[in-house]
Amino acid sequence: MTARARRICLLAGAGLLVSGAAGPAGEGAPSPPHGSEARFVVELEWPRENIARTLGVARSELGMYGRGNPFQTRDIGDRTCVVGPLFALDVEDGFAFDIDEAVDLVITYAPELTGPFSVGFNDNGGDGIGESETIEPESDPGSGPGAGSELATARVTLDRARFAAHGIRDTDLAIGGPEGIALCDIEVVRSHATPVPAGYGTLRLTVEDAESGRSVPARFGLYDETGRAPLPSERSVLVHRFVDEVRLLWVNPRTWWPSEHRLAFYVDGEYEARLPVGSYELVATRGPEYRGYERTVEVRADETTDLTVSLERYADLPAQGWYSGDSHVHIARDHTEDDAVWAQVAAEDIHVANLLEMGNIAVTHFKQPAWGEAGQYVREGHALVSGQEDPRTVHRGHTIHHNLQRPIRQDPESYFMYHRVFEESHAQGGISGYAHMGQLFNGERGLALDVPFDLVDFIEVLQGGRLYDDIWYSFLNLGFNVRPIAGADYPYFGPTLPGVERTYVKLDGPFAPNEWYNAYRSGHTYVSNGPFLEFQVNGREMGSELRVARGDSLEIVATASLNPDIDRLNRLELVVHGEVVTSVNRTFGEVDGLRLATRIAADESLWVAVRAYGDRDGERDMTVAHSAPVFVVVEDEPWWKLEAVPELVARHRAKLQELLTEPIRPSGDLEYWETTRLLEEEWEQQRLRLEPRVEEADARYQALLDRARAAAAAEAAAAAKSTSS
Repeated sequence: MTARARRICLLAGAGLLVSGAAGPAGEGAPSPPHGSEARFVVELEWPRENIARTLGVARSELGMYGRGNPFQTRDIGDRTCVVGPLFALDVEDGFAFDIDEAVDLVITYAPELTGPFSVGFNDNGGDGIGESETIEPESDPGSGPGAGSELATARVTLDRARFAAHGIRDTDLAIGGPEGIALCDIEVVRSHATPVPAGYGTLRLTVEDAESGRSVPARFGLYDETGRAPLPSERSVLVHRFVDEVRLLWVNPRTWWPSEHRLAFYVDGEYEARLPVGSYELVATRGPEYRGYERTVEVRADETTDLTVSLERYADLPAQGWYSGDSHVHIARDHTEDDAVWAQVAAEDIHVANLLEMGNIAVTHFKQPAWGEAGQYVREGHALVSGQEDPRTVHRGHTIHHNLQRPIRQDPESYFMYHRVFEESHAQGGISGYAHMGQLFNGERGLALDVPFDLVDFIEVLQGGRLYDDIWYSFLNLGFNVRPIAGADYPYFGPTLPGVERTYVKLDGPFAPNEWYNAYRSGHTYVSNGPFLEFQVNGREMGSELRVARGDSLEIVATASLNPDIDRLNRLELVVHGEVVTSVNRTFGEVDGLRLATRIAADESLWVAVRAYGDRDGERDMTVAHSAPVFVVVEDEPWWKLEAVPELVARHRAKLQELLTEPIRPSGDLEYWETTRLLEEEWEQQRLRLEPRVEEADARYQALLDRARAAAAAEAAAAAKSTSS
């Protein structure tokens, strides 16, 4: 930490909260709709010309993030300044709203309390999010624009500024940097160059499935010749983003979208809007099973343009028994039958949206109105279902629990006893596992403790444009049946959109949420952000347990396909015990399907899976699908990877000790402003209470290791006998 950053931290620690600490709804700010506020928001008393509100925030929804609070005010020279890491400002609508012009900001700041900073803003064209170049504070304000004072000024030009309330809590600007800023004044200077429309016309859309002709929801983009997306009318779907209510959303770069412009809105079957005359690019999608829709639309003065948008399927997965779900969506519902939430989910063609209450040791966000079947809203084959992401700590990971009959809430005094929630979930018929690849927030520690007790049904292995299979494979290779699952974690991760990563589950009969969970529990599943998979071993589906004699031949058949609007298939791989044993690669042309057929010998128990990749194959930006394994059992032996057991046992036993010995670091918690005190107060006592549980898990790893050593010794003896004979 630099000296300047240390000064800011000291000031923030000693400073005065202007409107009190941010509570569940951001104390000091107006109460938000749809439950509590899961972001840090505090409204500051800092009146400025043409600025309606100034907020201290930890994220801006305009591409900027900040950590650390409380915020403070301080008199510097003749100014009252606000000091903190990140500020969100609401420009007065009467001064500038939904404009399209260059705007200058004259920013006055205190260099001694300011690190490099930038400005985030809502702009026109592209993804709708602009950010200025980084501004380096004046090293000697006495020779700069603020000569003779402790202050300096910087002038920043925002190209094609919009100010349409797209930031957090309807704000327009974000100003801050990793070392913080002492913001002492801001002047917003308009150029008044926003084009004046030559006239207006009306666009009326009807959306239908091309095959059935039925009305369907979809995600739309509409852009004029400059790339500007007109604000959607009230006929669009009103979407919850945290507690914000928005109609226009950012489609992040890893999400499939037919246009270079990346602002979108949702339509529930029909849409109508009054628009400036001109030519527009119109695009629409409805998840990876549908082809993208693109065309040009002309809007003429005082005329109505009627258009039927017919969305064609690339693949009909439900016709083959496959139904998609998103394991991880955070949207509060005020009532069970929430048609706006349903429309967003159906527009992404998700059949089961697991709407998760998000708890921490202090509070619960994204509340759901009912549980079990009473909390399910099923309409036209798309279901909203209540679930929970709770318990969650930075010390042992985030857990997810689906298909609950009622929420399970641990008291702070027992919050780290995750196993109690898993046990109660299973007693209710729930399905439970770990979020965020088992990697983030030290989830591997929690997995190391809970997997040996057969409490973990799944690991969320696909998220944020990334497949992370290392932790998952480590447990499969120890002989545990842990399934894959995928979820977008809307509105986090970018932000993302629901269904960007999804779980496909194969049903034997008609769709219903309970049947979906039953099929998932059987392992008939794969995860994907694009490719579709089929996979059988000796005719048995993914997730099955197949018992064979030693040396039997295993016939393996797998296929992969991929909507060519999303990406091109690159390869289909066969994975045995975590290693690729064979693959089929695209050789030429526009191939959207691959088939792998091979035989291997069942010389030992093993697990077999397939995964498919598109051409986009970066570490954190890939097109990928991965099946659940087929478990091949030979002579009742575990399907472990025998030679790897000692190393894997040592790995997870080390995580158990890390769980007990590493100090808790609440600053890494997502809602640190709510949880820090309780985490610090509760951890030490609960650590002592966890020790017997850790010792029992360690003993189970030791027993597994002893069995593996005995099996390895028996194999060696049999091999030696065979050689000698």
